[in-house]
Amino acid sequence: MNPGMKIDLPPTGAEAAPHFVDPAACRDWIKRLPLLNPRLTQTQLLEQLRALNGSALAGAVRLEMLEAMQAPVRFVQGESAILFTGKPLPLAPLEQGASDATHALWQELLLGYLRCLESLLGGDAALRPQAASICQRALALLVDAFADRVRAGQQAEPPLWRFAHALYSSAEALGVPRVAVVDAQRETQGAGTRTDAPPAARPVTPERVYVELALLASASLHELAPRQQRWVMGWARRWAAKVSVMAEPPVLTAALPLCVDLEGAAPPGFMPCSGPGARWLDTGELRKSLKKRLALLVRCEPGAVPAELGLGEDCVMPGCGEVLRRIYPRWVKGGVQRRYGRHPMSGLCRFVAGVDAVHYYVAGHQSFRPPGSAGGDELRRQREELAMFGRVATRFDEQYSQDHGFCLESWTLVEDWGLFDQSEGGVCLVRPIEREGGRIGIGQLVAVQPAARGDMRLGVVRWTQRRGDDLAVGIQLLPGRPQPVALRRTGVMAAPDKYRPGFILPLSAHLETPPTLILSPGSFRPERIMEAWTPIATRRFKLGAILERGADFERASCVEVA
Repeated sequence: MNPGMKIDLPPTGAEAAPHFVDPAACRDWIKRLPLLNPRLTQTQLLEQLRALNGSALAGAVRLEMLEAMQAPVRFVQGESAILFTGKPLPLAPLEQGASDATHALWQELLLGYLRCLESLLGGDAALRPQAASICQRALALLVDAFADRVRAGQQAEPPLWRFAHALYSSAEALGVPRVAVVDAQRETQGAGTRTDAPPAARPVTPERVYVELALLASASLHELAPRQQRWVMGWARRWAAKVSVMAEPPVLTAALPLCVDLEGAAPPGFMPCSGPGARWLDTGELRKSLKKRLALLVRCEPGAVPAELGLGEDCVMPGCGEVLRRIYPRWVKGGVQRRYGRHPMSGLCRFVAGVDAVHYYVAGHQSFRPPGSAGGDELRRQREELAMFGRVATRFDEQYSQDHGFCLESWTLVEDWGLFDQSEGGVCLVRPIEREGGRIGIGQLVAVQPAARGDMRLGVVRWTQRRGDDLAVGIQLLPGRPQPVALRRTGVMAAPDKYRPGFILPLSAHLETPPTLILSPGSFRPERIMEAWTPIATRRFKLGAILERGADFERASCVEVA
């Protein structure tokens, strides 16, 4: 075989015969697919592709049928992705099933194109005019499979980059890496900006799709929310045309090139490679484009809105600018520079998620009982304890935690990590996916207590990812020792308000951060007065600026008032 593709494909000879073996019958079969039932259609497409991939067919015939099946495949894949995109991990059985079925269908469609490429490299003259299309389609399927793996919170399988490098090597061997072809189905699916040209007028090359995959792998997509992931996926597709794959190192400029070894199995990175498979992705033009948009967004000049800058109709400020600044170093500057030093740690860590559960454990296993909920005997006991000890005695209420499903889980602390320009640090926790525990979502409030530390600290889930048989979670720690309180709004319209669980995070002189309140969702309004109650005292705080809106909380700066 031509040295371009170094992949061993399974032999043909399927036990199940396909429903059709010619393009006309394929198109008739597609018309009868039950598209109103995407799950059934997905199953039928998967079964038929498996049968076709196991059959010996002429390369041109196989390619024509694969092209016809692109439209229904992409439709059902998009419908299936809704079931698992952005869901807390670990996925529920229905969600995991949808993810697995989607991945299997991408793989079978990819295998079909790989068989076409195998025939082409083996000397099939009828496929020679379609060389660029075959390479581009196969690479595009790798990109789409990678994107759906990210949406499902999973890592890409190790063979992905081996396939990607082999496909690009094949494009080079065939002399078509920069031959433009039209991929109307995929371009229609991915069009998302006002400035996008019609699919037929926007050709794409195998090199461009290979670069798109490299950019996505460099963007650390698992650390972004689903909406932000969609932005970055659109940017990678749009700006891949600004990156060139070179056989020699480019002239060193302010933009650092990504490097890759086509004979290896690793994704592109900023560490130099050597050998005959070494390639460099020149990011000079990409850097110019990113810097121009960042400058315009910072200056807020007329017309400098995300949609007008080609960033996407659904991109909004300030989130769009934050994500753009985040991917800038990952794409053109050699990776992320940490603001704070890394302090490697290991060992066990206690972990709890959810505002109510966090409040219970941070309060020392005390159930949330706002003013007025205690009976006469309990109030008398609390007054006596305050008079004698200056505090209310701690009494564990484990029955309360069991009744409400609270669970203090044990995870493994694998490292400390600093978030660029966001906090002093965070922790990465891991536990077996099969171990019983709660589902964790991005933006969720949690509390962690490493074994080496005494107090529980509040944190926010920044990313979740399934890594093989483990579930990994990245948590940004919030500064300050949390004080659990009961919070409610005050004012003319606040009379019927109920107390809700909340926290005070005091001023942090070390990090120069103001005191903050952790509020229930929908509570924030500038200059609103919040009442914070504890058995010892009632305090009042005026809200300042909103610092973060999480999945189940709001965090705002505040000042204490009389």
